[in-house]
Amino acid sequence: MKLIRHMSLTTRIGLLFFLVALFTFIAVGTYLYRSLFNQLEYRDDQELIGKITLMRHLVEESGSSAAIRANPHAFLDAAAHHDRLIVMLKEMNGETILHTNADQGHLPVISVLPADMAVTQKAITLLWTSHGLAARAIATKSRLMNGEQILIVVARTASDRMELLKAYRMEVWIAALAGTLLVAISGYFLVRRGLRPLRMIAAQARSVTAHKLDKRLDIASAPQELHDLVQAFNAMLDRLDSSFQRLSQFSADLAHDLRTPINNLMVQTQVALVQARSVEDYQTLLISNVEEYERLARMVESMLFLARAEHTHVVVNKSVVSLAEELQRIADYFEGLAEEAGVRIAVHAQGKVYADAILLRRALGNLVANAIRYTPRGEVISLHGETRTDGATIRIVNPGPGIATEHIPHLFDRFYRADAARSNTASSAGLGLAIVQSIMTLHGGKVAVRSEKDGLTVFALIFPAK
Repeated sequence: MKLIRHMSLTTRIGLLFFLVALFTFIAVGTYLYRSLFNQLEYRDDQELIGKITLMRHLVEESGSSAAIRANPHAFLDAAAHHDRLIVMLKEMNGETILHTNADQGHLPVISVLPADMAVTQKAITLLWTSHGLAARAIATKSRLMNGEQILIVVARTASDRMELLKAYRMEVWIAALAGTLLVAISGYFLVRRGLRPLRMIAAQARSVTAHKLDKRLDIASAPQELHDLVQAFNAMLDRLDSSFQRLSQFSADLAHDLRTPINNLMVQTQVALVQARSVEDYQTLLISNVEEYERLARMVESMLFLARAEHTHVVVNKSVVSLAEELQRIADYFEGLAEEAGVRIAVHAQGKVYADAILLRRALGNLVANAIRYTPRGEVISLHGETRTDGATIRIVNPGPGIATEHIPHLFDRFYRADAARSNTASSAGLGLAIVQSIMTLHGGKVAVRSEKDGLTVFALIFPAK
């Protein structure tokens, strides 16, 4: 089995061709041989029946056993031209009257021959002569003209037909072996030629590297049976290319975002160490450093959450949650920040949602924090919640400058910021919306966004039914 597993597909199919051809030729050859054997045996048996019928007729026309012994020519002529044919005439006391072809041996078990049966093929019996030759024999009883009953036995040890059958059997085996080898060799080369497109696809796949993820397999050169495989492989390359691009972009964005607070910490500390400072200066430096440390801690915590969510290591404890209570809780939590920004938060919700309350609050908090940041003073941020038969939907609606159409497909990418002016601020790490999308994925739902220039921006959290 281990050897077969290490064989190439071409060798395996070629071996299967060999085995199938071998069994097929053997089966067909055996069938043809048995069919011919039965036909020849039937003809020999019919000849035996004809001979014993003739011998019985000659016996009935003979006057006595002594007359047969004195003039056996009629019987000898009837058995002539058959060197393998044995004719025996015996008296009922076992004494032999006539025995042709004695060199073929005697039939020692005459008593087992069904002499009382009708002269049909069923009366023919297979016996062995005293010389060890197999013979098909038939026997019958007949009466002479003087009323004496004698036993007639006709047997054949072999025939020209059966000798021909032996030669035919050898030819069948030779033909079966030759045909098997021919089919196996032809099948091997045909399979090898038929699998050429597969080798071409393998060569194309080997040309795909980390630096050439944009290459795709040519589906036009693949046979119809491999189209699904090629399409699946190309789709996998698309996903790998997209993931690789996101990973490269993520690494670059991560390095850029970490560099800013680290540079701030390093520069401020180096400046403070140039000369002695007052206690107040050192306190100011420590406060500034703490802010940078908090920013780094938030960034690391957010990245850790995204990594765990992506590998489904976040435990989701779902329960039935009141939409009105949760949205009001978020509005109360951000009330101070909203007043400082000069905006107001209004809640319009009813029904329930089946979700993890802690993760839901985190997603809502990120969206509401963004809404407060971009809503002009004096405007209202609306939190809507409703339940339908297919689930629940939460909408965060805020007026503002809106989001440009080209930014919307990338809003949920990590470290992506639509507002370049805020790219280096400490207020955002560019991970909030990515966290929102991960939370909705954990719930089996999705997040959608719709925005109008200088109009309303709507973020919708769509949860499936319980």
